[in-house]
Amino acid sequence: MTLTVLDSSTEKACSSKAHSMKTQFNPQRILAARDLLGFTLTELAEAIEVSQAFLSQVAGGNKNLSEPHAESLAQVTGLPITFFTMESPDLPSDSLRFRKNKTASSRLTRQASALFRETYRVAADLAAATALKTRPLTQASTTIESIDDTRLEDAAAAARSLLGLDGSQPILNLTRSIERLGIVVAPIILDPISEESGVVAPGHFGISHGKTDQGTPLIGYFPGSAPDRDRFTLAHELGHLVLHPGRQLPSAEDEANYFAGALLFPEAAARSLIRPDATLSQLARVKAEYGISIQALIMRAAALGILSPERKRSLFVQLSARGWRTNEPVEVAAEYPLLFRKMFDIATSGVKSVSLIEQRFGLPMSYLRSMAPSASNRGLENGAEVISLRRA
Repeated sequence: MTLTVLDSSTEKACSSKAHSMKTQFNPQRILAARDLLGFTLTELAEAIEVSQAFLSQVAGGNKNLSEPHAESLAQVTGLPITFFTMESPDLPSDSLRFRKNKTASSRLTRQASALFRETYRVAADLAAATALKTRPLTQASTTIESIDDTRLEDAAAAARSLLGLDGSQPILNLTRSIERLGIVVAPIILDPISEESGVVAPGHFGISHGKTDQGTPLIGYFPGSAPDRDRFTLAHELGHLVLHPGRQLPSAEDEANYFAGALLFPEAAARSLIRPDATLSQLARVKAEYGISIQALIMRAAALGILSPERKRSLFVQLSARGWRTNEPVEVAAEYPLLFRKMFDIATSGVKSVSLIEQRFGLPMSYLRSMAPSASNRGLENGAEVISLRRA
């Protein structure tokens, strides 16, 4: 995304008192815009032809964000002017749960966090407007420093029960199951205008925040991965909502991974379908039934002691030799969220002006559409009710 540099705007002009302050602008939103669009404060300052020091003082609250400032920023960033009137959601960086590689770019992580905050803000607005109700999850105690495998199995079993699943049956559509709990799922696309937005944030897979008994929980995922990886990401982030409400633990990622495996592939199914001498072909058939990658199946079976360390290592060597570490066989059906779009359609029904919708939510329509993609032509199953909603 590029900035539109103003033709004539100076620091003095921006400070002019000729513009009456009819609207209360929020200076913190300058930093929110910077992070959302992936720019530096210096780049923003140059675009509106003010000094970086001056804009830093405004962003820090030491100078007022005047109407001319906000208009200039809106013009160069392409954001509605109401973006600069919104309150940023109180989501500290250490409260966000990321599923990402260690090599993931810190710049992209900051940008993804900013977009997730905006998505959370819009989702909370829509949830209030449509009277969304979230079913409480059975959450782990906040006093436990780490959770052993038995408790992780129990937590996954409790979550499966809440999802309405009996025994060890496969989860046919995990996204829809999560949404029926009133948990919002949304794709996180950093640049929704770009034609190359499919590669949204290399090394990033998922992000989540929230407690089911406080506000609206949100799970974000980064499109572009194989559908089986997306399913594991959603299960992983659901694990954070169940296991780590308000808790920061070194073991959190490992625990969420274990939870995801247990949720998607219960122990009883694993012991029934995977033998100690399992082959890749046999695991591929299990993948087709349960929608979980061969690599995740190997890790799950090894964690349960079904596969020995030697057999686990041998299977991964075979995966690498066949090129399956990055391109596994067996295509798993893609899943798409519907709840966000349903709330959006209800909240904006009867509003035909794109500009009014953009002003209402403080974001360009391209961002809103990427958060709430249309469900048309996406194989919605017959009678697939997401959750009961109404205008509040």
